[in-house]
Amino acid sequence: MHVQRRVARIVLIGLLTLGLSACGSGSGISVDGQRIDVHAERVSIRDRSGSTAEIKGNGDLRIAGKTVPLTPAQRMLSTRYFTQAQVIVFDGKQTGWAGAHMAGSVVGSLFSALFHDDSRIIEDTAHAQAARLDGQVDRLCGAIGALRVTQDQLAVRLPAFAPYAAIDPRSVRSCFVNAHASNS
Repeated sequence: MHVQRRVARIVLIGLLTLGLSACGSGSGISVDGQRIDVHAERVSIRDRSGSTAEIKGNGDLRIAGKTVPLTPAQRMLSTRYFTQAQVIVFDGKQTGWAGAHMAGSVVGSLFSALFHDDSRIIEDTAHAQAARLDGQVDRLCGAIGALRVTQDQLAVRLPAFAPYAAIDPRSVRSCFVNAHASNS
């Protein structure tokens, strides 16, 4: 029975991620009342009060609509933040597509199992597909962890950015724990 729960959970995560990636021109991450919206040309981070920080691909930073002058080290970190947020969106979309592919494979194996009267076909297909998806989920959680490190470095070097540090260590741990909760 735990195989069905594992498959259902991973497929649901994948399909939700895929659905989010299809909505609009950008994607977003919600963390503890804050939101990070990722678009091709900018990343917007909304803090709990509703104030917004925007980072462009070249590292330009605006906080509450005002351009923030940056040192070269701060610009390097803001550019890295932008790039890492883009990677998360890409990895999230890839994970969504993998989840959709997994769902199709499991449905196909269901018909094969019914035709051949062998339920092991479903389990074997689910295990193989879940192992592939686990690797993609790990990459996604790792990318979120890397973004957290960059965010924290930027907040230390630029205290005005601190209220926009949305990702905490607990969020990163939760990503890995929730992704592998059905493995036990």
